[in-house]
Amino acid sequence: MPANLTPDYMAAELEYKQAKTNQERMAALEKMLATVPKHKGTEKIQADIKNKLKKLRELEEKGTAKGARRSISYNVPREGAGQALVIGPANSGKSSLLGFFTKAPVEIADYPFTTHRLQPGMMPYQNVQIQLVDSPALSPETFEPWMTSVMRSADMLVLTVDLASPALLEDIEFIRQKLREHKVEMVSKAVQKVDGEGRAWLKTLMVGTHLDVDGAKDNLEVLADIYGKEFLLMSMSFKTGQGTERFPETVFQTLEVVRVYTKTPGKPPDKSDPVVLKAGSTVYDFAEGIHKQLAGHLKFARIWSKNKPDGLRVARDYVLEDEDVCELHG
Repeated sequence: MPANLTPDYMAAELEYKQAKTNQERMAALEKMLATVPKHKGTEKIQADIKNKLKKLRELEEKGTAKGARRSISYNVPREGAGQALVIGPANSGKSSLLGFFTKAPVEIADYPFTTHRLQPGMMPYQNVQIQLVDSPALSPETFEPWMTSVMRSADMLVLTVDLASPALLEDIEFIRQKLREHKVEMVSKAVQKVDGEGRAWLKTLMVGTHLDVDGAKDNLEVLADIYGKEFLLMSMSFKTGQGTERFPETVFQTLEVVRVYTKTPGKPPDKSDPVVLKAGSTVYDFAEGIHKQLAGHLKFARIWSKNKPDGLRVARDYVLEDEDVCELHG
């Protein structure tokens, strides 16, 4: 049986081959394991990846046992409706953003480089949770090569920039250029996440912070003129709350996912815990997300939608919309 390896897997494999440290190799192997197609044709590949991961983890454990410095976590398992990695220069408001929108414990200080490791938190939006992950600052003094591997595994980036900083434009251009050197492009829309050359195209939301500071609004206009066509741009103040109310919805829309509710015949739909799928997913994808055996026996479904007649009978390839109610029939 052919392996039919995906572009995401091939990109992760390239990262593994180019990795220079065990931490980078482990991060790449974890992405390879997450993206490799799961069928009999890849069983040997999956076993090989797991074996390599096991050996690298054993090496790390031995190093820790000998008194070596405990390593930073280079991978945060995705949770919720999607993962948004928060990046930016020092003192740009990354940790403040995480602390404002989630209940995650964060260290916020006026001095730079407060964040030394990846810090996840869950942001509520209506009936789902979105994972925000704070990260170390990106600057000429502190740029961590492993960060680009973490970016590649995220669903989107949130780039925070300080609207009151005199080095605002220089900070942005440094980050863009450094990521390009590692084949990572920040864009407003991504046709594909990884191209044939291994370059990653990551949806990016630019957030200007410290909107309450004098001169911030003038700098925001400059950003809009320069980057308005390249990025979706927001501005906010964590001190006054101005501009923060739109952030969760904007992140949800940028993730490009849909929420689908389950329904058992003869019973009302369960809207408390939707199944979250990529935009463009079908009834078959929905069924497979619940249970693969259910997808295998699927004959048709009935849909309750904002734009369709109630209980409309649809085939397995019907494309679902956000907040559709789906009743599966085997």
